[in-house]
Amino acid sequence: MKQTWKKIASLMMVIICAFAFTACGKEEEETFQTITDEMADNCIAVSQSAVLSLASFDDATLEAYKENRDDFTRLAVIEWDEQTDILGAYQGMDEAEADIDREEDQVTVTIPATFEKNTGDIAVVFNYNKDYDQMVPAYMTITETETFAGNMKGAGINTVMGVGTVFVVLIFLIFVISLFKYVNRIGTKKDEKPVQQPAKAAPAPVKAVPAAEENLVDDLELVAVISAAIAASENTSTDSFVVRSIKKVNRSKWQRA
Repeated sequence: MKQTWKKIASLMMVIICAFAFTACGKEEEETFQTITDEMADNCIAVSQSAVLSLASFDDATLEAYKENRDDFTRLAVIEWDEQTDILGAYQGMDEAEADIDREEDQVTVTIPATFEKNTGDIAVVFNYNKDYDQMVPAYMTITETETFAGNMKGAGINTVMGVGTVFVVLIFLIFVISLFKYVNRIGTKKDEKPVQQPAKAAPAPVKAVPAAEENLVDDLELVAVISAAIAASENTSTDSFVVRSIKKVNRSKWQRA
């Protein structure tokens, strides 16, 4: 029984020692820093010196440095030349700040600078080199500082461009719709004339017989017929009487007779 308790106690001591060694290892790892404050200060000094050197170069020197073999120098000169064309000539810089990213072993130095047309932020990024145990500059960027006036100007430009694009599209659609009336004419020849059908011959005019003459002829025939009927009923000739007038008799009276 005593041996069992001794084994249990020994096992507990081993576990406690293991936890102690692990805690000591973590504490040492946390206290160890790859990038020191001295390295960060050195990055700030190098960045400020690079800005002053770039500001002192003339156009010919900048063009010559664009062919430099060093990647950082070549890229920094190109970035400086492009951004100074937009922001204007360099006038000065404010106090720089260093941001240390220990997970990426990287230091970013930000320098607020003043240019002729506007202000901007110069950012120089350094990477840690394990072989030389020092920080090596990687690249530099220059960004224009955003201001309320600049934002309003950009918003105005975007609004004008958007509205202008809408109107251009509408005008184009109106032009396309106006061409629809020519769709039926596509494929027809310009000199082709429409086929004209031959005109129908007009019928010969019919001579109108005057109504007075028609009535006169009908009355004479009627008088001759009635005179002949009366002469036949009286056994006389038509010369013994003259018909002066003819009146229409109501048919009902004839039917009663």
